[in-house]
Amino acid sequence: MRVLGEFQRHGDVIERRFTKSERRMIANLAVTTASALEDVGGTGALQDPVVARLLPAAYADDPVAAEEFADATRERLAEGKVEGLRRLPADLEAAPGGVLRLGPDDAVVWLKALGDLRLALAERVGIDEVQRGVHTPQGMLYAWLTWLQGSLIDAVDA
Repeated sequence: MRVLGEFQRHGDVIERRFTKSERRMIANLAVTTASALEDVGGTGALQDPVVARLLPAAYADDPVAAEEFADATRERLAEGKVEGLRRLPADLEAAPGGVLRLGPDDAVVWLKALGDLRLALAERVGIDEVQRGVHTPQGMLYAWLTWLQGSLIDAVDA
């Protein structure tokens, strides 16, 4: 496969060629999103709206239970998200000729991480802004990430 476009499935392998610009956009977003999640134990991290969106309260009606649950799970959940986010640029960097090849487990990591990128972008810019502002750079990036994630879902389900 040498053309840009949707992810394509060939047996157990899902692949897509990424341009240098696409690889750079994904890497930049992944690195900044991962860095927001890296120190969730710190006092400032919990004030970050991206962290709050990616690690939402488990109990909206019970702040005490929500805090207890967060204390027990927050760091482990954040570590898993950071690991997935770091995989995106690493996988793209290792992709020969920009052609990314994913096995089934890798595809799941990518699906989760792309979802986290979309949530982080929408939180930073404002979901209403990215959905209405499809002609702004942020809106176009959000729409592209949504399309990319949907394409990967279709390939996984094929």
